[in-house]
Amino acid sequence: MFAKLISRLVPLPASAHDHLFTTFAPDGAPPQVLNTIYHQYRDAMPDEIVPPQHLHYRALVDHIIGRNWRRLDGIELRRVSSAYVTCFERSEAFEFQLALWRVDPAFRRLLAETRERVIAEMMPLAAAESARRVHFSRWKECLAVPLDIASDTLLGLIQQMAPDDWHEIALRWDWNWSATELEWITAQRSCDRATALFVLCSGGPGEIARQRGRRDEQDRAPFIRDLAARLEGGFYANAEFGLALPMRQLLAFEAELATARATGESPWQIPDEMLSFEGIRVCEPRYSVSDGRAHFEYEFWVRNLAPHRKR
Repeated sequence: MFAKLISRLVPLPASAHDHLFTTFAPDGAPPQVLNTIYHQYRDAMPDEIVPPQHLHYRALVDHIIGRNWRRLDGIELRRVSSAYVTCFERSEAFEFQLALWRVDPAFRRLLAETRERVIAEMMPLAAAESARRVHFSRWKECLAVPLDIASDTLLGLIQQMAPDDWHEIALRWDWNWSATELEWITAQRSCDRATALFVLCSGGPGEIARQRGRRDEQDRAPFIRDLAARLEGGFYANAEFGLALPMRQLLAFEAELATARATGESPWQIPDEMLSFEGIRVCEPRYSVSDGRAHFEYEFWVRNLAPHRKR
């Protein structure tokens, strides 16, 4: 008890948070690298996480030179270089930068305060990443578990699965594997509409509708056209799932549908409202797919099948 109390009173050494940082250029990065880092994440969507290091580095640079990046030299380059070290390098390099600015207490204080904020914001992110790694530490164990269904082919396995599994598989699918399985899934009346819509938008309907797609897109053009016709014609009676898409992917899908609709032709008249449908229940798959191989969906396996670990 006493030891814990003392540990709270004694300040942590400057290196205590070095594990949060990956050293790259402790003596300062060249101007072109400073420029590249400054402009990283400038097109980040509101739902995309921008690392605190980048946020605070950009704020420091804006404070030093304003919001108009230009060729740097002299005192400005030295200050921006110190800003980089403050946000990205470990304690030894940072302490050296602080020593360099003894003659400018205001800037030195700004660097120190920024360093504190960077660390404070990185710590919960590091803890979350650590928890994520622990949670998924049994991934290989899950992949190795034999399925409770059997077939010599992936399609044969998929044919024994349920709409929830088909939806999960569509979300994870790599078109480089093939399109046969997706064609079978989306040809089923019990396939959820959101599953079919995701497959359609992932298949590049805009370029196919304009007949300007790449060779691989044109190879799957008949499938995508048939799929669009089913969606346009109300083939899918089940509409239980929503597509909780990242904003960047949602915008890309909306653009695909808009490009296809602009032809004014059928079967490409599919409204954006389908994409924004929130669904009436959460998809709960039993199976998933990785690297073209079916396996138990990880969260299902953890909840229902994973052996308890001994403590």
